[in-house]
Parts: sequence; structure tokens; C-alpha cells
Amino acid sequence: MKKYRVLTENDFWETYSLSKAERVFENWKDDYMSEGVVAGESFVNLEVSEDDFETTTSIKKVIAVVDEDRHELGTPREEGFDWDYWAKWEEVKETK
Repeated sequence: MKKYRVLTENDFWETYSLSKAERVFENWKDDYMSEGVVAGESFVNLEVSEDDFETTTSIKKVIAVVDEDRHELGTPREEGFDWDYWAKWEEVKETK
């Protein structure tokens, strides 16, 4: 039986059905971004396993990157915030 879970670089959570895992994945992206992420390090990963996570396959993964387009309009500090760069999620393409 397939099981799904959502991971970040700090933790992983309980197993879910696919539809619930997809909702948790999207919620984590929103919550994590609002709490503050580190470009190049912060990620959210949805993975599946058929053997209680002895082996896994990533279904979708995003990593925080600097949002260069938004920086052209102004930096967070210029807009009164206390951080150095705007971030966005970028999908990680798995290579096989």
C-alpha cells in the first residue's frame, strides 16, 4: 500500500492519503514562506513509499530561491521589512 508524507529540511510529518498529502504540501509552502525561508536551503517535499519509507520517490519538491524579478522593484529593506531578499518557491526537477 502506498503511503505519502511531506518533509522539510527540519522535519517530516505523519503519513497521509495522496489527496491529504497534496493539501498538506501546499499548506506547508504557504506557512513556511510566511515564517521565513533560507534561499537554497529551505524546501518542501512530497514523497511516496510502498515499503514504509525504506525507499521513497519524490512526487514534487520545491526549494526556496531569491526572487530576482521582485528585487527589480525594490528590496525588502527598502520597503520597511527586516530581511535581505524576496524569496519564492522553485520546483525541483528530478533527474533520473
